[in-house]
Amino acid sequence: MTEPSLLAYNPYDDMIGTLICNKCGKRMVGPECACGGATPYVKFYWKGKNYERRRDGQSQTFTYKSAGFALTSLNAAIENNSLIPFDPVHFLDASVRERLFERQIEDYYRDKKQEVDAQELSPEYYRIIHGYNSKYFTFFWGCDITEINLKKIADFKRSLDVLPKIKSRKNVLHSLRAFFNWLYQNGRVPVVPPFPIIKGDNSDKRRALRREAQAGELDKVPVEDRDVFSFMMETGVRPGEVCAILIESCHPEERAVLIGRTLSGSTYRETTKENTKLAVPLNDMSLEIVRRNMKGKFPKQFLFVNPRTGKGYKYKALYKAWKSATGNNIGIYEATRHSFCTQIVPLTDPYTAQRLMRHKDKRSTDNYYHEFSETLIDVVQRKNVAPLKKTDDEIL
Repeated sequence: MTEPSLLAYNPYDDMIGTLICNKCGKRMVGPECACGGATPYVKFYWKGKNYERRRDGQSQTFTYKSAGFALTSLNAAIENNSLIPFDPVHFLDASVRERLFERQIEDYYRDKKQEVDAQELSPEYYRIIHGYNSKYFTFFWGCDITEINLKKIADFKRSLDVLPKIKSRKNVLHSLRAFFNWLYQNGRVPVVPPFPIIKGDNSDKRRALRREAQAGELDKVPVEDRDVFSFMMETGVRPGEVCAILIESCHPEERAVLIGRTLSGSTYRETTKENTKLAVPLNDMSLEIVRRNMKGKFPKQFLFVNPRTGKGYKYKALYKAWKSATGNNIGIYEATRHSFCTQIVPLTDPYTAQRLMRHKDKRSTDNYYHEFSETLIDVVQRKNVAPLKKTDDEIL
């Protein structure tokens, strides 16, 4: 015959707190109470007060298993009291609701919006990461942020496999990590959970054009649009930056244009992608373009004006004009900034090339330089290559 004491065994007997049946209000010792009830709640006593919790980390009514998990977590926190002071309120339903992923990430977005308003963050970047919440982060809705662990994030990573481009998956996961870094920095989670790594890169390979090929693409563009694209080819200025150049930033007497503004989405920012304000030197062609487009304009007017609207170019209008004229053969960034970098790198030292590209990190400049540059072609063709200087020993 079975011992009566074994029949009453409860795996949570040695813990602070107990599981109470919602139906009869008595202590539960198994998945089903003697009264037939199967939904418990957690009740515990701490420093002279009784506390109750009725829902799990996903705001669902407790099962016996999930209530047991909550009770185990509660006791682990109490045992760790000497390192992290135990606060019973942290385990109550109201606190759990406040820690729901969807509530916390809205706080995060409000913080990011303030950065946009302070011109510390790109409006276009904010628009993209805000869109991730309804597109991808619904995976975490209903979850307590303190209970999201490596397994949950790894499951989320696998859910991103529906995205064809690896870079897109990386961007979404990176945005999630940035959110958890913010939670940690603001004292909302004790640690940032480990994140899996997305490997590989299946994005289309970027290309760069020789000067002759650039001229060929430019010839396809209507005459009234050529100056703005030619300027980008000659200076390496980004599309968003060229849309924002004002007459007051142009200094033809110094052969320079100050690049200190950019168009992000539909918002003008008084800074650039690298948060710098640097002068771009002008060669003969870009100098002539600047002089031509400055004529008859006031300091606060745009250097380049869209002939179809009579106003400054918008980001999308610039791309549309390029694609309409050249087709899908090569993108605007490849034909301008990538090609500019590939052409100048072989002509100067790495630091000058980095400065001309206005990059803070040399590795960014390296990413814009493409191996099949005209200089490498000339090398394999054995032409236009400077001879090596002979050493003193060789001269003797």
